[in-house]
Amino acid sequence: MESSVSTPHCSLLVYLNKDAEIIPSFIQDLRSFFQKFPMRYELIALVEQGADRSFDILREQADSSGDNELLVIHRNDKKKGRALSLYQGMDLAQAPYVMILDSELASPFGDVFKLWQHLVAEEKIDVCWGDRYRKKENPFLQAVSRRAKTELLFNNILRDKYNHSLQDPLCEVIAIKKSAWLKIRGELPLQKMRGWYLTPALHHSVRLQTLSIIEIPVYDSGKTSRSYHVWGERWHLLKDAVLMNRQ
Repeated sequence: MESSVSTPHCSLLVYLNKDAEIIPSFIQDLRSFFQKFPMRYELIALVEQGADRSFDILREQADSSGDNELLVIHRNDKKKGRALSLYQGMDLAQAPYVMILDSELASPFGDVFKLWQHLVAEEKIDVCWGDRYRKKENPFLQAVSRRAKTELLFNNILRDKYNHSLQDPLCEVIAIKKSAWLKIRGELPLQKMRGWYLTPALHHSVRLQTLSIIEIPVYDSGKTSRSYHVWGERWHLLKDAVLMNRQ
């Protein structure tokens, strides 16, 4: 077991598949950002099976990690998709606070870090959830990409299902306490974790355990990962919506 001195202050999860070209800039931006803060962080890179180039580039990047960075590379033993990969990343995280990133940085590090700051400052809060509707001049609201159009459409469905408890239920910019994750992980229906989105299952489980959520405004440029398959994700979300109506 690591000592409290070496335990990271926060764990960052990122799913990587067809992202090899942007990994170096993503890592460099992350390291530049954390140069401003005297804290140790853990980056858990969840690499899809078959993403050999992404895996190789990450190994190269690991050679240049600083003392404040712990780069953990987890390679899937079979095709799992982003949602299930992030579930595993939550289990791997060592820090008391866990955040989800995307390799395209549609939401910049600064906005994601604000969620961490709220989570640390507010003892009674278990989860900080991004809200892209409250950010002024947010490209996401203009449906600038097919991903954005998909999320705007299904957000309306999920709000009705969950009695408007979240403004932006499909926002994947999330910070969660590891202690809260340990309370809900057994509630998550692994068989329903298909494709990209962890948030529907996560929100459902958080509500079952009556944990505390606050929403924080975040920016979304509309950029979409090459690993995102629009029609596949719409199909997954549609099937989930049909199942919800039957419950």
